[in-house]
Amino acid sequence: MIRFPTTPNVAADLVSLFREGLRRSKVREGEGVVVYADTLSNPQYPAAFLAAAKDLGANACQIIQPAIPHDLERGSGRAVPSPVIIEAMKKADFVVDVSTGGMLYSNEQNEILATGTRILRVREPDDSLLRLLPQQEVRARTIKGGERLAACGRLRITSEDGTDITMERGKRPVSIQYGMAEEPGRWDHWPTGLITTTVIEESVEGALVIGSASIIFPFERYTTEPIRIQFDHGVATAIEGGREAIMLRDLLATQNSQNCRRVAHVGWGTDHRARWDILASRGADGAGGAEARSIYGGVLLALGENRDLRGANAAPLHLDIALRRARLELDGAPVVENGRILDPDLV
Repeated sequence: MIRFPTTPNVAADLVSLFREGLRRSKVREGEGVVVYADTLSNPQYPAAFLAAAKDLGANACQIIQPAIPHDLERGSGRAVPSPVIIEAMKKADFVVDVSTGGMLYSNEQNEILATGTRILRVREPDDSLLRLLPQQEVRARTIKGGERLAACGRLRITSEDGTDITMERGKRPVSIQYGMAEEPGRWDHWPTGLITTTVIEESVEGALVIGSASIIFPFERYTTEPIRIQFDHGVATAIEGGREAIMLRDLLATQNSQNCRRVAHVGWGTDHRARWDILASRGADGAGGAEARSIYGGVLLALGENRDLRGANAAPLHLDIALRRARLELDGAPVVENGRILDPDLV
């Protein structure tokens, strides 16, 4: 859970910020808006979003569900809305998801989006939301990059650390995030700038070296020494290295699923305002993950569950890796490398 200031005075600043974020997602007068939270959500966010939506003339309400279910079996974490809550969201025009774990990678969210409801996920602290307020420049860059990724068939990641891994995209769809849920059925996450696609899971071959100063989520920390992962026929068959490699192996072992060892998606960040050092400068408050994934020209690779992105890998875990010093090629043409976008048409 992200740590937040709890003083009620914070809401006075948040309303104007949240109103602008909603305006950029085209929330307008007369729309039905649901603010979805749980009992572990930042207490300021639901109230401030409710006020912001009302200020825009929307017909807004707030739904709060228990973070820990009554049967105690699922435990806390990713939200699983009850059928009553799901039906309410389906009838809404717009949902602000400020729940602790979010609904991403869930069938429930896909059902809601299929009705045309727009969903905006908001979790990060207010200073990140303000600094990375959605803007048209990032949106345009992300859309162009998404079109370029959608036109390619083969991806390759290399690095000075020893990475050389290839994969086939086939006809898998491309997903783009730029912090605005302005179109029917669209999900987005403020503050994120990201282009990604799933790949044909069995096509992944080669070695992935997670170099020093890369970031593994959910560890939320920078790697201190390289981790080498060998992929054969789409499965990570070996994970070698020091302390972080042991942590990664243990995490995957606890899931007892080979699908957790498959590549979920690959892509790159598009927000020039995002900072690589954000996790270090924030300390241990659990924030900054969306920003670190959005680093301009940073290569992102994930393992595990990917069905929400219309992949074919069902897994009990989803794990993102923000790679430092990595180069991504599309059909043999270099596109991004270590914080730079190499294709002049995509900058």
